[in-house]
Amino acid sequence: MVKQTTALPDAVVTVVTYNSAADIEVCVRSLAAHFPLLAAGRAQVHVVDNASTDNTPAIMQRLSQEFGWLTVHLLSKNLGFGPGNNLVLNSLAAKAFVLLNADAWLVADSFSPALEHLSNSPNTGVIGLPLVYPDGAPQTYAFLPSAWHRWLMLLLGFRDIAKTLMEFAPIKALMQCIPFSRNFLTNHGKPPLDLDDSRSLATAATGEVNSVDWVAGAAMVLSPDFLHQSGGFDPKIFLYGEDEDLCIQAKNLGFRVETLQTTPIVHKLGWGSGAGFQPRVAYMKYNSLRYFIAKNVKTQFNRAVMSALLPFYVYGRNLGHFFRGDN
Repeated sequence: MVKQTTALPDAVVTVVTYNSAADIEVCVRSLAAHFPLLAAGRAQVHVVDNASTDNTPAIMQRLSQEFGWLTVHLLSKNLGFGPGNNLVLNSLAAKAFVLLNADAWLVADSFSPALEHLSNSPNTGVIGLPLVYPDGAPQTYAFLPSAWHRWLMLLLGFRDIAKTLMEFAPIKALMQCIPFSRNFLTNHGKPPLDLDDSRSLATAATGEVNSVDWVAGAAMVLSPDFLHQSGGFDPKIFLYGEDEDLCIQAKNLGFRVETLQTTPIVHKLGWGSGAGFQPRVAYMKYNSLRYFIAKNVKTQFNRAVMSALLPFYVYGRNLGHFFRGDN
């Protein structure tokens, strides 16, 4: 049952889980510690569990007894990331919606400044929030549009090369002139953040706003007007590509996609997991991105080259799984 409040909440936070027992309690308790609107009764958190087979449902049921603002939705089928979020986005009313990954957590109040910006910016549809790894190193959270040359540069190891080159001032200045490398510098040109230093965290929250092409779905804020017009995530995308597709929808409907420099949110993103290659995940990523290309890539040349690169982009050194059809 959904816990009802008497007034329209300022925010509804949605967290979609699948076998997230290692992370979900840290995520929820960080919201309790760093999102004051919850204690004030002006926000809700909804966790949608995609039929987890680990201890996630038991953890969530226990936490829902502890926190009155937390509602848990236990699904009997794995709907995927986008449709899992849509379950909440399309059934509740709020002044704003916040998406947070199950393997992400707050170290300060990163959401309230974003909600204030959204309330003062009616043409903004999507706000992406800065992300860091658990060691404080910056993580990419704003991106250029997916294109064949971007994928090719990633396959050729541009990211590792760029991390080395940006240590040299003349080359870093040159990188600022090229859109792809400039976007890399924007995301990765800052030193690691000391997550235990409150002054360092406060300094990182500059409040700077930038218009971007698309942002990571690990931590984003969505306007209800945009959601009403778009219907949320494309249900045909099970996993991967759904956040870029959502941002494309926003721009097609005339909404802005922006980043706001709040205190960064910690996002594990497989950090230190040692999980290794997972054929089933690669299979889902391949099919989702194939659909994304067909839907969103307009030029025939770009679409053809991206389709050719897709197996290499998804499977990398594990391409044998693709040819064997492992899923």
